[in-house]
Amino acid sequence: MPFVNEYVSYEDAEKYDLDNLYDKYYYWGLKMPEALTYFEVHQHAWCVDEERGYWLFNCGYLMSEESRSGYPEPSDKEVFILHVNGQNIEFILSSHGLGATDLYPIHFSYELVSMSPSSLPNMSRESLLNILKDAINIFKYNGIRALEENAKTLIEFDF
Repeated sequence: MPFVNEYVSYEDAEKYDLDNLYDKYYYWGLKMPEALTYFEVHQHAWCVDEERGYWLFNCGYLMSEESRSGYPEPSDKEVFILHVNGQNIEFILSSHGLGATDLYPIHFSYELVSMSPSSLPNMSRESLLNILKDAINIFKYNGIRALEENAKTLIEFDF
């Protein structure tokens, strides 16, 4: 079964400690679980391949201390956690907008900033990057929370 966008069950959210995982990176806004009340559906969202036991979880944008205002502001660096073979791999990706078209008004590319760990004992870096690309191509703009926008999104990868 390929990746699909879903809301995370309460059991899985607890099992994988998604509240704390989210809070670790998204430290400047509302903390979990209160932040979930901001969304129409008060559950975490992910992109999951149930058959292989893989999932992709978006932790939001990192903050940049280097801003015109002098206050921390969201950067162009986004954190994704890819869970493969029982292990979380942290990816920090930088996004850059590209020219919009009538068919794809949301068009951007991702560049790999960092990946930790860079491989697993039984899986190469290249294999992990391919799984990440597969998942992000389904997750698109914002997973199950943005199905309409996802249909209008084209993503390219510079890695």
